[in-house]
Amino acid sequence: MKKMRIIPRLDVKGPNVVKGIQLEGLRVVGKPSDLARKYYNEGADELIYIDIVASLYGRNNLAHIIEETIKKDVFIPITVGGGIRSVEDIDKILRSGADKVAINTAAVRNPELLKEAVRVFGSSTIVLSVEAKKISDGKWEAYVDNGRERTGLDVIDWIKKAVGLGVGEILVTSVDRDGTRLGFDGQLIDAVTSVVSVPVIASGGAGEIGHVAQCMENKKLDGIAIASMFHYGECTVGELKEKLSQEHSDRIKRPSHRDRFSEDKVDANVSIVDYRLGNLCSVTNAFRQIGANPRLIDTPQQVLDSRYLVLPGVGSFEEGMKHLRKNNLDQAIAEYVNAGKPLLGICLGMQLLMTKSSEFGEYSGLDLIEGEVLKFEENISIGQEGYKIPHVGWNSVFCNQDWNGTILEPLEDDMGAYFVHSYYVQPRNRENILAVTDYFGHQFCSVIRKGNVYGCQFHPEKSGQEGLAILRAFVKIRQKEGVLNVR
Repeated sequence: MKKMRIIPRLDVKGPNVVKGIQLEGLRVVGKPSDLARKYYNEGADELIYIDIVASLYGRNNLAHIIEETIKKDVFIPITVGGGIRSVEDIDKILRSGADKVAINTAAVRNPELLKEAVRVFGSSTIVLSVEAKKISDGKWEAYVDNGRERTGLDVIDWIKKAVGLGVGEILVTSVDRDGTRLGFDGQLIDAVTSVVSVPVIASGGAGEIGHVAQCMENKKLDGIAIASMFHYGECTVGELKEKLSQEHSDRIKRPSHRDRFSEDKVDANVSIVDYRLGNLCSVTNAFRQIGANPRLIDTPQQVLDSRYLVLPGVGSFEEGMKHLRKNNLDQAIAEYVNAGKPLLGICLGMQLLMTKSSEFGEYSGLDLIEGEVLKFEENISIGQEGYKIPHVGWNSVFCNQDWNGTILEPLEDDMGAYFVHSYYVQPRNRENILAVTDYFGHQFCSVIRKGNVYGCQFHPEKSGQEGLAILRAFVKIRQKEGVLNVR
């Protein structure tokens, strides 16, 4: 079962994390990377960074802060918002180590930015951030510039429009409750979750564990963003999860136990393909953490000279294949695989291994593994409470065949992994399915294998110690004799 995400929220002004009341009266509470590391160690499921003055000054200042956070060995997803005005801004933030971007002010001023961003980076990467102020019973107005400016937009109407443009997640902040510690605006949360079919994160008002527990009663809510409770030490992430798990054990992600996994360093040269659509900083740092020597590559010869090859990816199938073909990387990857060398595809990188995809039309893939990439709605009813597309968050990975001798060998059945995707792979040959994941009754392939070619639909670099164990196992694979008969 997919888990409720407990997400520390870090509002950033300059070099500091700050906290105010109703987005005003800001007080410095710490350094971004230090707090991020602290919350990661306590068991946070994700992190949210918002540059609260970026839109006011016309810039986003978080790229270097994200890079610093990643270097602190934080291996969970990070959403970044504030001052993002263009596709180029999104690309910069993703390449610095973020996994998703949250857009507010620029989306209000130019809604077509959402549509363009989804086309390039995929819906699961684009979050609509909404600052909501109550104007009457059951009515809220959307604000921008960190709650400074009115827009005249009805919150519910605006959210429905943005979802129609393709955004994959909603972060809704109650300006009235922010920093007050009086509890969440349950009426607002219910109103939003009842009209959209994408994941929703609630923010603003957490003051005690009971407030969070009340949110848990909404089965359509996907995440809870919390600032004051954590920043001021009223409880740790771990303490909150422990209390919540007493009533909701099936909806809270269990902690990752570091001592279950070997932390032996591996001495291996790992090549990571840079084709403009990867969360490269995070993947690079994860391999560096296990002792490998990662390098970014972008030429066919570099691919052919590689010993271990990783194809990461955050974005749309069409854009991914376009960049690979433009630089003749597709043929080089096929030659590399035919030499029996190990290849790991991550998220979009896994999907690109397939024959074709139906994302934004029909497009041919690398055809390293026969099969296709399909959208969830094509094969599952959305009538079940809590079912949302994209599939975002922590879910379980189960054995479909023996894991011995594979990249999953160090792990236990029912391991937790972080997913963020709207499409899934369907191999023609079921023998290529190494592991599966259940999403509201739809069992899809979450790890694929053909010879030395592997793919993970989830992000191992963002899946804590379990994910690092997968990467460590990958760089222990030996080259196989013969080829895989790639067409």
